[in-house]
Amino acid sequence: MRTSRRVIGFLVLLVAAGSVWANDVVLGRVRPGTILSISEEWRKNHDAYEPSATDVQRIASLQVPATLDVYFGSWCSDSRREVPRFLKILDLASPSRLKLRFFGLDRTKKEPARLVKKGAIEKVPTFILKIDGREVGRIVETPETSLEHDFAVLVERAASPAP
Repeated sequence: MRTSRRVIGFLVLLVAAGSVWANDVVLGRVRPGTILSISEEWRKNHDAYEPSATDVQRIASLQVPATLDVYFGSWCSDSRREVPRFLKILDLASPSRLKLRFFGLDRTKKEPARLVKKGAIEKVPTFILKIDGREVGRIVETPETSLEHDFAVLVERAASPAP
């Protein structure tokens, strides 16, 4: 009985924090620290990554308020590689004008449904940069060059006037 109370208390805590773990799948809004605790592999991918200092500086120079939504799958190999790397980039750049939101999705990328629909998510990870609610651009699944370079390009695009 005592063990079941602890389990229920833990589940209530997770739901209250905005994320739910179901069969090692993280669902809903997740804090960055929680992401790195998914498994040792996530932490190692963060710690081992060495992003380009030039691109990190470009990201750090973000001057406009922006929001970055990151949709990922805790079960996904691309997410296991790219999301911890992205957290390392953000640790180094520390863009003060950037609001971050991380969302865990299920294996079918259909749950949580409102998040998938809102972000028009087809593949994970998907990184969406927005200014004033307007999408500036996104990085889907794997970067074209490097994660930090592709994101630095989006940051510079955000700084230019809207067409």
